[in-house]
Amino acid sequence: MLQVIDSHVHVWDPAVLSYGWLNSVPALNRPFLPHELPHPPGTRAVFVEADCRDDQALKEVDWVASLGATWPELAAIVAFAPISRGDSVCRDLAELRKRPLVRGVRQLFQDRESGFMVAPETLAGARQAGRAGFTFDACVRSSQLSELAAFAARVPELDIVLDHMGKPPLAAGGFSEWSTAMRELARQPNVVVKISGAGAEADPTRPLAPQALPFIRETLNLFGAERCMTGSDWPVSLTEPDQYQDWILTVEQAMAGASAGERESVAHGTAVRVYRLEADPGPANPEEEKD
Repeated sequence: MLQVIDSHVHVWDPAVLSYGWLNSVPALNRPFLPHELPHPPGTRAVFVEADCRDDQALKEVDWVASLGATWPELAAIVAFAPISRGDSVCRDLAELRKRPLVRGVRQLFQDRESGFMVAPETLAGARQAGRAGFTFDACVRSSQLSELAAFAARVPELDIVLDHMGKPPLAAGGFSEWSTAMRELARQPNVVVKISGAGAEADPTRPLAPQALPFIRETLNLFGAERCMTGSDWPVSLTEPDQYQDWILTVEQAMAGASAGERESVAHGTAVRVYRLEADPGPANPEEEKD
């Protein structure tokens, strides 16, 4: 198996920061910390902001960065930034630039009213994020993909990462409309995709792999391996080690017949490029590789 960079993980502690959305998800309303991550040893990870209270965004970054002493695999942070505030987001971006682990920003787009993404203020804030050197993680529902394509077209200077394949309707099996919208989005060269998050959109009474494979394969077909990366969306979409392993195997199954270079891109290469990660140092002692 290829070494994977998990491009989408969350950690949180409701005793440290406020996450209002957890009140409606009792199973997740507890601390989830790095020692629980179901990763094989040495798996590097990108932390993505977990929708804490907006005014605590910098505290979240600093708290997550402080975990690095016991979480050496933390490779980068995608922080909250309110791009919908237009040019005034520059103040937030300036603070984030002081924190070297921050490589991208996110403001949730899912469930926003129609037109939110292409509003003048949102576009202005997005341009500022691009000028500041950050990527932008876009979390939308499948019904919002066409508007995201319009957003991407209007901010070509911004590198955009689509979270969770655009949350396709796995449980309902709504493949055709999702595929059409993804094809439109794929025409925007500044967009890459995380193959992640399928567990949250699937029918929990049926095995995940048969539900997810058509959507993964279509994502790879539309965007190409060099514009796709692997992520878990832990702990929202999966929590247990066997679920993580099954997800990685499902992604690999979707890539049957791909070249070694394509498989490396999806496993780690795209994440390294997009989030500007340092090269993996590998084992400290060369003899460790022989054991």
